[in-house]
This record gives sequence, structure tokens and C-alpha cells, in this order.
Amino acid sequence: MEKKKSVISKVFGCVNKVENVILAIMVVGMLVTILLQIIGRVIGHPFPWTEETSRYLFLWMMFVALASGFNQAESSRVTLLLQVGPKWLKKFSEILYAVIVVAFFGFMIIWGIEVVRQQIMMKEMGTALAIPMWVIGICQPIAGVLGIIGVAESFLEHHEKVAIGDKETEKQKALEQG
Repeated sequence: MEKKKSVISKVFGCVNKVENVILAIMVVGMLVTILLQIIGRVIGHPFPWTEETSRYLFLWMMFVALASGFNQAESSRVTLLLQVGPKWLKKFSEILYAVIVVAFFGFMIIWGIEVVRQQIMMKEMGTALAIPMWVIGICQPIAGVLGIIGVAESFLEHHEKVAIGDKETEKQKALEQG
């Protein structure tokens, strides 16, 4: 029998689906753009817009993927230092993890908005595509918001992945059970 999903679980699920759709569009867009770039070079008539397009799609893909990595605590973390470190560090590691990651994504939001504001104010446009650069720059603050949502999801829905256990205690429990 399947466990009933809470409202917050459904919200996290929707956010994850949106991230996956954005990422799929970016990957397919990059694949098509790069294939067109290769074909254009082979036939001797390269398309000038393909390099810029692939760069912009890559930026969107990387920022959204960065945020998505925090949804289920799948981002890389340094656990070795916590395992060999003092016990007080283990106790505060979850809080430290949350504070540092949320601060990082907060920094992305604040400075990303500032960059987008400047791009709008200066009416900055892409060279080959002639699209407003804020359309590209907005991926940074969006990724910051998605990242903070992902951290909340990892703590609320996947806490066992966030928690840093004590390896010696875990070994002892395993020996007692086995």
C-alpha cells in the first residue's frame, strides 16, 4: 500500500517535475544545436548562432542541475572530515550544512537579481541571437530559489540522507543485529 503524500510532498514533486522538464529541454536543445553546428561545419556553412545557443542552454542546464542536486541530498558533501572530526562537529553538521548551503543559494539569488537588473537597465542583448541577456541571466536567481526548495525537501523528505551518522556506532549496531 502506497503512503499518502502530504501537501508539501506534492509541492516538492511538482518542483522536481518542473526541474526535470527544464533540464530535458536544455539537454535536447543542446543536442540539436550542437548537431546543427557540426553539420554546418561539415558542409562548409556553419551557423553563427549555434555556439551562442549551446552556451546559453548549457548555463541554464548547469544552474538548474546544481539546484536539483539538493532535492534528495544528492549533492556532494565532505563527510570524511565529519567522521574523523570531534563529536560536537557531528552534532552540528546538519545545521552547518543547511546554513552554508542556504547562504550559498541566497547569495545566488541576491547577486543574480542584481545582474539581471543591470542587464535589463543596460538593455544588454545577445550577439548572434539578439535576445535580451536577462533571459539567460535569470537562470541564476531561479536556481537559487530552486536550490533552497531542494534543501528544504532534503531535510523534510529525505532526512536520513542529510544526517551524518557516527560510523563506529553504525558498525556496532550492525554487529549486534547480525
